[in-house]
Amino acid sequence: DRPISPARELARQLDQAFVEVADEVSPAVVVIDVAQRDEDTEETPAARHPWFDLLPEEWRGPFRRDRAESDDKPPGPPEFNGQGSGMIIDPEGRILTNHHVVEDAERIRVRLKDGRSFEAEVRGLDATSDLAVLQLKGAPKDLPVVRFGDSDAVRIGQFAIAIGAPFRLDYTITYGHVSAKGRTSVVPSMLGGGMMEQDFLQTDANINPGNSGGPLVNIDGEVIGVISMIRGLNSGIGFAIPANLAREIGARLVADGKFVRSWLGLSISSLRDEEEVQALVPGLADGVVVIDVRPDGPAREARPALEARDVIIAVDGKTVTNPADFKSQVSRKPPGSVVLLKVQRQAESLQVEVVAAEKPARIPLIGRTRPSPAERESYFLGMTLKVLSSAEAKKAQVAGGIVVTQLEADSVAAARGVLVGDVITEINHRPVTSNRQVSEAIQNANLARGVVLNFTRDGKSDYRILKDAEE
Repeated sequence: DRPISPARELARQLDQAFVEVADEVSPAVVVIDVAQRDEDTEETPAARHPWFDLLPEEWRGPFRRDRAESDDKPPGPPEFNGQGSGMIIDPEGRILTNHHVVEDAERIRVRLKDGRSFEAEVRGLDATSDLAVLQLKGAPKDLPVVRFGDSDAVRIGQFAIAIGAPFRLDYTITYGHVSAKGRTSVVPSMLGGGMMEQDFLQTDANINPGNSGGPLVNIDGEVIGVISMIRGLNSGIGFAIPANLAREIGARLVADGKFVRSWLGLSISSLRDEEEVQALVPGLADGVVVIDVRPDGPAREARPALEARDVIIAVDGKTVTNPADFKSQVSRKPPGSVVLLKVQRQAESLQVEVVAAEKPARIPLIGRTRPSPAERESYFLGMTLKVLSSAEAKKAQVAGGIVVTQLEADSVAAARGVLVGDVITEINHRPVTSNRQVSEAIQNANLARGVVLNFTRDGKSDYRILKDAEE
């Protein structure tokens, strides 16, 4: 026999390591089948997920139902027409998966690798993090469970192994690497990314529809993330919810059925996006800039008071570098707890105390909730806009423009400090005094490059640059 070279022997050891991980983890991974009635909707829950539009069109078919002649059929029993993955997290038969996998399910069936199948019910849901916990009905006592690793200790470049049921191909194993940590601008603000309060692990392990809710594990077989979404066909770009966050939220869902978040009621931005503020705090590279304090938020009672252009650099002694980091830390504080913010106000360092409050399930709109049908209005980046009449422009002391009549609280515009009543005179340095000009400005806007708004507020001119936050 030919002798085995050291290089081949090393490759065999690596090969064996992957085999061992698959053998160890797969029994604790489950395939989740979801049933819904035909008349409920034209799309599966996954297709209604806010991140669904990030999938290329050719990937969306498996998540859409064939509605041909459905109107002529009487309502039928629930059909198992959606599928995802999950993992067993405790011996009592609780399953961690994605919220979008089981959203609005009438029946849920969970299949194990050994062939056993169980009905399951939802124990808790959290749409914001896209996590859910299921409870197996009649769970046996011999269930295998996954082991969680420390996602904070994950290093870029280490192996990442995905296990799940892509395209109904149960227990498919793919591997790659951890491509990045702390990804925050995964979903554009205009698609709901402004509401996200977490970051993601990025991996180039091959992930496809059906992998959602399954584990991303390291070479030791420990779960480092919950697979959540992909970006583009064959792009090698997938994202997973970090295990530490998933484990914390999962525990709350088991205990309470929901995850209660706190908030401070601040409009914020990354210091890296605020050149004017950077000049006020030389030496600071990262931080969170206060753009505005919401009138209905708990930060209105901060002591000492927070001001626009304050830079928050730590929450309860833990450094924050960007808005997603700040939101993640604040949201996990118990409502009613005192949050200590380390703030830099030009050359002055401050310690600011704010009592966190429970974040409303839906933050109310700022401004009118029912615009008059007689008014011609446009919608742009979370703002409802109306062209000023000649009389209104004269009263506002401008030649013409558009007024912000309504503002979505979690929009990119609100995050950058735009207020209801602001009169926008230019978009990207072009006048907007008519509906035609407004339509053209909206069509030509590119949030990735930045949208410049020139406006007046209380007779004073100002501007804002709207763009997706950098990662």
